[in-house]
Amino acid sequence: MPAMPQKSKPDPDDASVVDPQLLEAAWDYVFEAKPVKRFPCRICNEPGATDGSDGLCWVCRRLKISAWREAEALEQEAVGD
Repeated sequence: MPAMPQKSKPDPDDASVVDPQLLEAAWDYVFEAKPVKRFPCRICNEPGATDGSDGLCWVCRRLKISAWREAEALEQEAVGD
């Protein structure tokens, strides 16, 4: 079987394949801040809830998490007694 001719590797000093302006525009588009749709909070009705926040603004979400921690601590105390 005859030897296959080897393909030449691209020279790293050659000009880039992608136009730098196009690359920069793509970079800016991918990493720009995307607008987040906000809804009224289910508890306080203030705008600020997002899709991923269970319909709660950041204040009500923090209060909910704090209440869970407090309830778990009280439960642990009751089990320990």
